[in-house]
Amino acid sequence: MDSNIEKSSNQNTPSFISSRFKIIIAFLAISISVIYLVISSFSSATTNYLSVKDAIDESENSNANLGVIGKLVPNTFRRSTDGLTAYFSITDEFSNKKLSVSYSGEIGEIFFNENAEIIIQGKMQQDGVFLTNTLSIKCPSKYVDNLEDGEDYS
Repeated sequence: MDSNIEKSSNQNTPSFISSRFKIIIAFLAISISVIYLVISSFSSATTNYLSVKDAIDESENSNANLGVIGKLVPNTFRRSTDGLTAYFSITDEFSNKKLSVSYSGEIGEIFFNENAEIIIQGKMQQDGVFLTNTLSIKCPSKYVDNLEDGEDYS
């Protein structure tokens, strides 16, 4: 009678589904899941950096997170009364458009260097102000002295 039970249990499982086939299917499912997670996290972590003109044009059609690179417009920097928020405008050398920015965070003294490029990430608000809490300064001044001395670092 034990042989009948053994035969009936073998008949329920198709012979073409072996344990090796099950392992291959599980491995493929896990691999596809990992690849999907890597691609989706990488695409959400990347930010395209735009000029001020391109950021203004793109923000009209999208509410996406944007990265913008520009230079400080002279005489536009001011702090809120509590000193926690800074307001300023940036522009680029290719257009005369200005982007108003609201930044919450610490700003070092290098921010006031007129040669510094300001790199921000954030979103355009409905009122046209770019809201950010991420600000970096790219300052070429340390290279200017070397170029004036005749050294070329290209």
